[in-house]
Amino acid sequence: MLARAKRWFHPYPDTAGALRLGFVAAYIGVIGALIVYTNFASPCGEQFPNPRRWAMIGFLALLLFVERFELTRETQPKSPPLAIGLLIVRAALVQGVVSLDCTKLAVILYPVVPFAAFFTLGPALSRLISLGYWLWVAALAWETGNVGPLQNFDSVTIIVIFSLLLIFMQIIAGHIDRDQRSRQQMRQLLVELETSHRQLQAYADRVAELAAAAERNRLARDIHDSLGHYLTAISIQLEKAQAYRARDPEEANQAIRDAKQTTQAALQDVRQSVSALRGAEDRFSLRQSLADLVRRMKNGSLEIDYRFAGDESDYAGPVLTALYRVAQEGLTNVQKHAQARHVLLDVQLGEQEARLKLRDDGTGFDTETLTELAAMPDHGFGIQGLQERLELVRGQMNISSDPQLGTELTVTVPKHLAQLAAA
Repeated sequence: MLARAKRWFHPYPDTAGALRLGFVAAYIGVIGALIVYTNFASPCGEQFPNPRRWAMIGFLALLLFVERFELTRETQPKSPPLAIGLLIVRAALVQGVVSLDCTKLAVILYPVVPFAAFFTLGPALSRLISLGYWLWVAALAWETGNVGPLQNFDSVTIIVIFSLLLIFMQIIAGHIDRDQRSRQQMRQLLVELETSHRQLQAYADRVAELAAAAERNRLARDIHDSLGHYLTAISIQLEKAQAYRARDPEEANQAIRDAKQTTQAALQDVRQSVSALRGAEDRFSLRQSLADLVRRMKNGSLEIDYRFAGDESDYAGPVLTALYRVAQEGLTNVQKHAQARHVLLDVQLGEQEARLKLRDDGTGFDTETLTELAAMPDHGFGIQGLQERLELVRGQMNISSDPQLGTELTVTVPKHLAQLAAA
């Protein structure tokens, strides 16, 4: 039964009016029970008739139903005429209880009306109604010298007690009104947050699609340019072999060997490009792709120490692709230019960002010439291409080099596309 009563008074626990209904129901319940009891206990000069008793109980019950009915409409658009009508009904029900109460204790129900007016008409009109009720009770107290069972108190005490009740109800109404506004603002913020989340998710998906499309287009250009270069070189070498076949067989054989070596380089380049393109269909694995890259690039003179730590499952695809391209270009440059014997490739995938470090013990170079190196066509993807790719994912790249210590490349990239959008 207690659970049913709780559900009746709080049919919508998350609505702002639940607190208001609970307070008013408690006030009406306690005061109503006191009024009914005093009418039974006080003869009032005559036997208390049953019809009046039941009418008073009925008015109190209707007063509770009015409060609950208004609560059920909290989630709907407010109707000013209905709210004013319910306020008038409250005033009529309270006055009905006061009229039926022979002890006149029911006057302490009057604060219920300005309490409801606080939410319907606003604080100013609520205080005006409170003043009207205060003047009415004060007039009764001064005229009769007492009000019902408060006859043992003088008029000033009665007025003070009623004044404190009115002030108390106004203070509670103010707190509840602020609570309602806070809840409404919170609901509005949640709605706006959900909308922003959907927009951000759509934006992130769109960014991922654009990044994937840009990557496919770039790879297509790379295949066209690199493969065209290799085929041109092979054609020239074969023409040279054909021209020297009769005059200088050794030179012709060398041209054929050069053509074969160029063909192997072209095949290797195509395999790498196709391997990267496979990520457009399947989930791209940075760990596996880097392991394959390291295995292909290992040779007798170059030792690669590969370290990988962290979980890549929550990382955005463009971020993983950017890290792979950095490692690919870095290792290629080390193999071609650094004359290094040992290379460290260390990838750390953290909670907020990824960090890639590539360090070699090669000859190094002057970092002030990076701009010139970036413009050189024989650098494949090139430093400039890496910088442009990292800019798309808000990554940062730092290169330090020393002829005695070698070169170190460090890259940091945020984890999520949402972080990229916020940045």
